[in-house]
Amino acid sequence: MYAGVKYEVLESEFEKSFEREPFSYSWGFFAYDDTHGAAGGGAGNFSWFDSKGELVSFLQKFPLLAHSLGTTDAELFEKAQGYLSTVTADTFDQKAVDEFNQIISGVEQIQWLGQFSDLLSGESEFAQGLRKFFSASSQPLSKIQIPEFAEFLRNWGR
Repeated sequence: MYAGVKYEVLESEFEKSFEREPFSYSWGFFAYDDTHGAAGGGAGNFSWFDSKGELVSFLQKFPLLAHSLGTTDAELFEKAQGYLSTVTADTFDQKAVDEFNQIISGVEQIQWLGQFSDLLSGESEFAQGLRKFFSASSQPLSKIQIPEFAEFLRNWGR
């Protein structure tokens, strides 16, 4: 059990968030394991949702990612969940992500949070880096590249 949720349910919910098509689910985040490499650190995934509200609700229910279960404890879970209970879709901005990342440091980190369109044409270092890795250019992607880029993101960080 994980905070009253069976591991199988938790794993299933995370898998669903990883597998959703980002052009259908406009809000997402990229999180990675913040443990040392020998313990599987560094691996990450994008999770996708219909709305920012759905994303925040998901994190409030599952404040620590499934692949981090072996390193979590009840006190950290409660602290993370307590912090997330104070945020809403309107207030979960970069400052809130940074504060949340401090709480869960050593377990995982949210590296990016935003809309899929931000990755297609945004100016952030993260978005430009992904586009450059995908197409050898940091320029905004064309409509024709979106399906292939979405598939690329599904495998990014794994």
